[in-house]
Amino acid sequence: MAKVGRMVKEGSIREIATQLSGRPNFFITTINHLSAPNADTLRRQLFGSHAHLLVVKRKLGQRSVSGLNVAGLAELLAGSVGIVLADADVPATAKLLFEFRKTHEEQLAVRGAVVDGQLLDASRVEQLSQLPPKPVLLAQVVATIESPMADVIFTLERLIGDIAWLAEQAASQKSPPATEPKAEGPSTETPPTPQEGTPS
Repeated sequence: MAKVGRMVKEGSIREIATQLSGRPNFFITTINHLSAPNADTLRRQLFGSHAHLLVVKRKLGQRSVSGLNVAGLAELLAGSVGIVLADADVPATAKLLFEFRKTHEEQLAVRGAVVDGQLLDASRVEQLSQLPPKPVLLAQVVATIESPMADVIFTLERLIGDIAWLAEQAASQKSPPATEPKAEGPSTETPPTPQEGTPS
């Protein structure tokens, strides 16, 4: 039986490690006192944001992240934890967790997060939750650079137009090719008659 239990644990560790490698951005939470109905509510909300709640018991989490090489991560995974696997929109998932915590403060706590291989403590995760969602951030970036880009495009179009106009002017002002001079025929002029007394 002990061997079977060990095999089950090793299988669970591999499964957790596989999920973490597939979604490298994740949050570590404490959900020990979260009731089953509230846990289901949290799961549904996370699912709507393309995130997933993974309940990890005792030391399985610490053993599952041994290959991530993130300093200080093992300490955050002590005991039973809830790992929230996020998608690319990390701020949206952080915001959802802190919004949920407002009404379940004694049942849910955010310990920290791993984002792009960096360990964030709870205070930095809270700051992350205050950022706008990814689509809003992208829209703000585009709005910021839109005017300068328009100016650059206008300038380039004007330069291209000027170059084309100069090329046309240069082509029209080219000198016509020189014509070959006509061959001179024999002279028809009569030489002057020498006057008297003038030596010939």
